Amino acid sequence: MNIKQLKDNLYYYFAEKNWGVRREYGPYVDTHREEHVNKRWKHWWILIKLNWHYRILRKTTMLYPEVASQSKRRLPYLDGSESEISHRRPVLALTKDLLQYDIISFDIFDTLIFRPFAKPADLFMIVGKRLNRTEFYRIRTDAEKRARELATITKGNREVTIEDIYAVIEERTGLSKEIGIQTEFEVELQYCFANPYMKRVFKLLQEQKKTIIVVSDMYFPESMMKKLLSNAGYSGYEKLYVSCDYGCSKSSKGLYQYVKRDYEGKKIVHIGDNVFSDIKCAQEIGFDVKYYKNVHEIGNQYRTDGMSALVGSAYSGIVNTHLHNGIKIYSPYYEYGFIYGGLYILGFCNWIHKKVKLYGIEKVIFLSRDGDIYQKVFNKMFDDTPNEYFLWSRIANSKYTLVKNREDFLRRVVFYRTLRSEAIISISSLLDSLSLGRLKEELPKYGIQEQTLVVRENVRRIEEFFIKNWNLVLEIYSDEKKIIHDYIVNKIKDCKKIAIIDVGWLGSGPLGLKYLIEDEFKLLDKVYCFQAAAGPPHPTDIITNLLDESIEAYIFSHMHNRNLFDAHKTTNKGVNNIFFELFTQAKYPSYSGVNKNGLFLFDIPEVENYKIVDEIQSGILDFCQKFMQIFRGDSYLFNVSGYDAYLPYRFIIRNLKFLKEYFGKICYARGVSGDYEKQHLESINDIMKSLNL
Repeated sequence: MNIKQLKDNLYYYFAEKNWGVRREYGPYVDTHREEHVNKRWKHWWILIKLNWHYRILRKTTMLYPEVASQSKRRLPYLDGSESEISHRRPVLALTKDLLQYDIISFDIFDTLIFRPFAKPADLFMIVGKRLNRTEFYRIRTDAEKRARELATITKGNREVTIEDIYAVIEERTGLSKEIGIQTEFEVELQYCFANPYMKRVFKLLQEQKKTIIVVSDMYFPESMMKKLLSNAGYSGYEKLYVSCDYGCSKSSKGLYQYVKRDYEGKKIVHIGDNVFSDIKCAQEIGFDVKYYKNVHEIGNQYRTDGMSALVGSAYSGIVNTHLHNGIKIYSPYYEYGFIYGGLYILGFCNWIHKKVKLYGIEKVIFLSRDGDIYQKVFNKMFDDTPNEYFLWSRIANSKYTLVKNREDFLRRVVFYRTLRSEAIISISSLLDSLSLGRLKEELPKYGIQEQTLVVRENVRRIEEFFIKNWNLVLEIYSDEKKIIHDYIVNKIKDCKKIAIIDVGWLGSGPLGLKYLIEDEFKLLDKVYCFQAAAGPPHPTDIITNLLDESIEAYIFSHMHNRNLFDAHKTTNKGVNNIFFELFTQAKYPSYSGVNKNGLFLFDIPEVENYKIVDEIQSGILDFCQKFMQIFRGDSYLFNVSGYDAYLPYRFIIRNLKFLKEYFGKICYARGVSGDYEKQHLESINDIMKSLNL
């Protein structure tokens, strides 16, 4: 609908309501237009109201579509641990309540057994892949609908078997019914797993010698359902009722009638996740009930939108079944890693591995400190790629690439220093922290005292001082450079191709190390630089590096997934980097270089953060472990696009409430290079306050 049509429709809506204009078969027809002219003048206020509605709708639906959709956007759970909202009773408490009954009846799917997908039918995409059939998801869902329609006509009920469904598929596609059934059941066997909460309840009841039955609305017959239950670790139940075998369902109450007949006079309780078939219908037949709310019904409302179909469903399935089964409540820090960081880390590591195989890379170098979690997950996923953890940092990169990067050194150690008025230091302290104490002798020649403060008023003088003494700076660092040379040689050994891994953003760390290896030390001819994301202060900073692929970015760059790049750079006043890097923090201080004796130097340890860092990493590792364990048989699901990988994080930064509350006290050392006495710890809350966030 264009603007004119919208305006006309609005006009005739009010005209019909107030002036008697009639509408015929779509367009509005004003049969007495002249007659209504005077009425329009009399009802001038209606025209004003019409114009107001028109302007509002025009703005929200056409000029500013993001405003119209703002109120409809999903939001993550922002009030603490999402796992708390399930409100499950403790296993022992529920089991104790169930002991009073003679017969305990369990539903199967989403009660005893989970599938790792947001919707059960999403499993059909994997079935279609194995059958090498495009559009199989649609074919399979349509076939079930058709089979149920035929059953209604021929049998008088909608209950069908898996054979009925695949008979329709065979007729329409030529696919062998037997092959189709076998393939789908194999996929179900592979992906169905026990609900840990209900499995504990089930086992405790068995230990108390209680009679357990299982009741399910399903198209798989009893023989198949027994295999599914056995494969998930369930056995020892007395009887299994499946709707397709009995020609009636729980939702029709017919299946419950069979249970009631078989256990006449017994006190029966049924446990399930469906409000209608498991609760309402069971109550109406005379059973007591225990409602186990569906984990996906709880969790899907808090999952991000916009992900690709199968990866999005698998991601949501992993998160929902883990957080909402009721077995445990997790901390907000653990959940931050599990929900919002796990998929990105897993996808990035898989992307790195594919690049390694594509380019024939012999060793992967993970730069500190972000590389710590990358390396842990990478080694869990793959055992065929040698890799090393390499101590490196922005300040070390500035010090040891001085031949090439004088401007970077001046900017980081002088200019940036002047922007931090909360931790002003003297030129003497700055030189000591950079292992450049010998330069103090040169200060008087330039009219600079050792007590001169590194502030904006002095920035030009101090920069000029470094420039005039540049050869001396290079000489002082020459001994350290020899140690760095030997350190690099020890790490890369006899390799001819290596890849350097970092989180982002400008790429100075990987590019600096690449420069040392290829150009200054001439150790290798080819070094690849892979980053999670490329988001430099200005797009022109590394655009040529992206074009010639000396840097490759997984999630976004100025020329790849541009909408994510723009959103990340322009929202939340630039703090998105900080919260993103929480996924890759480590429990030790930042590296700052070596001294002339070969001892490695580090900044002040941010020990206040280590417990939080540990929980975030635990969440990431658990997510990756579960994803790998469940989907190892279909490893193409590890091919998570950078776009999909970023969406959970984009989701949590839509509203900063959660991040402010639980991560605001995390502190960072804002000093320079191991100057313990002059270090200043700045919290995320301090940073956000300075930005009026």
